[in-house]
Amino acid sequence: MKIKKIASICIRTGRFVLFDRISKNGEITQWLGDGSAAYPLDGLPILDGESLRTIFDIPEKKWEKILFRHSAFPETVNVDDIAQGERQVEEAGLSVVHGGRILKHLKTRNGITFIQSQYLQPLEDVLDMVQLFERQTQGGNTYIVAKAGLLTVAVMFPYDAINKEFVEQMEDLTAQCRWELRKKEQQNIHQTEPDDGHDTDFDEEAGRKEL
Repeated sequence: MKIKKIASICIRTGRFVLFDRISKNGEITQWLGDGSAAYPLDGLPILDGESLRTIFDIPEKKWEKILFRHSAFPETVNVDDIAQGERQVEEAGLSVVHGGRILKHLKTRNGITFIQSQYLQPLEDVLDMVQLFERQTQGGNTYIVAKAGLLTVAVMFPYDAINKEFVEQMEDLTAQCRWELRKKEQQNIHQTEPDDGHDTDFDEEAGRKEL
């Protein structure tokens, strides 16, 4: 886990959201994020706003412009290493840029969803091990949990990209791609047609012979 990458995301979005998650035996684990994703702060002392600012070396004037919130971890979100009903999502291998954000396309049991690619940056050192799982709140809302091996290393909420404009842009892109594919297929057909005996390739030497 790259802790400084978490801070970079929070500074970029202007939000530091610090959660206290208390286990059944009373042990506190803190999670940090920007409100749309959160990561466990393993190996760090218990933090508050001031110590957080100090650890990440954020100037006081810059900190004054940042929204900081410290609260209990939401009970509706399960970040246990194993959860009943969780399902590994299918990563489509397709990313799109929308509204200045790079969105990663995932296939869930309820259809497609998107997460922001930036939320995978803190996991770069374990990214080859990371698998994404979908879980649901009791209200039926989907969220994504990232695991490295068997351990939960992040929780992310989907980015709501689907609207009329987005769909129309994707349809236009699909139409253009289909057109380019047809052109390629036509070119391949012409390239595989039987040779009629006429040499269509020539070089300078061949040209002099014809003259």
